Amino acid sequence: MALPDQPARRVAVAWSTFVGGLLALGIAFAGVVPVHAQSESDQEAPRHREPTRLYFGMWTTHLKHDVVALDNNWVVGGTYRGVFGATFLNSFGRRAFTAGFQRTIIAAEPRPFGASLGFRVGLVSGYDGRFMRIARDTPVLPFIQPFVSLDVQHIGVEISYTFVVVSVVTSYRF
Repeated sequence: MALPDQPARRVAVAWSTFVGGLLALGIAFAGVVPVHAQSESDQEAPRHREPTRLYFGMWTTHLKHDVVALDNNWVVGGTYRGVFGATFLNSFGRRAFTAGFQRTIIAAEPRPFGASLGFRVGLVSGYDGRFMRIARDTPVLPFIQPFVSLDVQHIGVEISYTFVVVSVVTSYRF
């Protein structure tokens, strides 16, 4: 007998495979080097700075749902020197706020194409028990979010994973 959540598991496996493939693509992308790699002379090595970005579009899907659907979350946010903040409409129609720190693990500069792999650690508000049980007890949730960014010149597309949510975000890189 099949479990009631069998379609949701299939969707979760499919999305996990897709996101894993994109992360592998980001790692294998030509010119990707560790961010903290240094040349023989410290004076020759450029110091890496976390990119400054303006986020202007976000679509998400919940892996625990039986049907994969993209929700437009109307994000406005940004990153500056490794600190990020944003506001968006979550999938339940509530205004959410998020903030924290962002680090790039490996990156290739856009010439004209670029890619990076990184993570965020932060807090998010605006969720309740419909999202996860712990949200019944606290108005602010902690999270860790791995992401891969692909850039063409200054325009970027980022795919990330948080809890049971896969997000696609568009951005402008300065």
